[in-house]
Amino acid sequence: MKKIFIACSKWNYPYVERVQNRLEQLGYEVILPNCIEEPLIEEKIKKEQSTLEHIEFCKKSFLESMQKSKESDAILVLNMDKVQEGKCYPNYIGGATFLEMYNSYLLNRPIFLYRDIPKGMLYDEIEGMGSIVLREELFDILKYDDHSTISQENHLLNYFTYDDLWKLKECKDEYLKASMIVRNLFKQKKDKAGKPYIGHLKRVSDKLEGNVQIAGLLHDTVEDTEITCKDLLELDFNYDVLEIMFTVTKEKRDTSQMTKLEKLDLYDQEINDVIRSRKKEASLLKEADMSDNYNPERLSKLPIEKQEWFQKKYEKQLVKLRKVNEERNQKLC
Repeated sequence: MKKIFIACSKWNYPYVERVQNRLEQLGYEVILPNCIEEPLIEEKIKKEQSTLEHIEFCKKSFLESMQKSKESDAILVLNMDKVQEGKCYPNYIGGATFLEMYNSYLLNRPIFLYRDIPKGMLYDEIEGMGSIVLREELFDILKYDDHSTISQENHLLNYFTYDDLWKLKECKDEYLKASMIVRNLFKQKKDKAGKPYIGHLKRVSDKLEGNVQIAGLLHDTVEDTEITCKDLLELDFNYDVLEIMFTVTKEKRDTSQMTKLEKLDLYDQEINDVIRSRKKEASLLKEADMSDNYNPERLSKLPIEKQEWFQKKYEKQLVKLRKVNEERNQKLC
């Protein structure tokens, strides 16, 4: 799979940008729903124009969706809840979205549902299409892709020759494989104190064990470079390793216009997302990452203003994350 068509009711358009961002970090091109820039255009046409003009608009939209289904390799249905006039429709799939799913079914494209199939009269039909329920785990889309070869679109080819990538693919020592990759990716990068960035990745990894240790080496790879999860999976990394890494990977977004308070709120949301994932390995990795970023020895080398900022950013969140990890550890004992 290369291109994924996102389909959903206009009520769920606010979710599209974030899902698009995450799909691109996984390694997919995204085809967006119709009228994404003006989601209520159909209501506008209903009110301001004739019935014939509205019918013509719907026909045009349907043909556009058919073309998007043809251009895509899979369809992802964002069936979040629809709330209208105080009434909630759980995991909503509207009539137009159902037709888009049916188009993809006729074209033998995989059909992914973000949430469970909604209970209703079309339940059997949607299930009969072989719809794959993700339960909000976008990373699971990668399970249904082919990673038997290294594609010419693999972004690691910007750092390695094709032959060298095949040697990495055949390497059974995943820690060594991860080390070689991050040393090439981050060899020119410095941390905020001017030290080689690879030192941060190594220190985070050294605090962890097993799959989490390997994920620790890779944890900034998708977040800070053009490399995608799909690129790494083509090198036969353990699926669980990459899932842990992806869980702590922040969305790529422009924060340059945000206030400091907005940035703190965003970071709080990102940490809460890791906690809500219920992946204890990801929470352990995030704690190790934050602990190194908030290390007093490293902070002492920064200007006072930056020290104060990192205290505001990390101190409260680190206490929260440590508490969660301690509680989970106690339950296991």
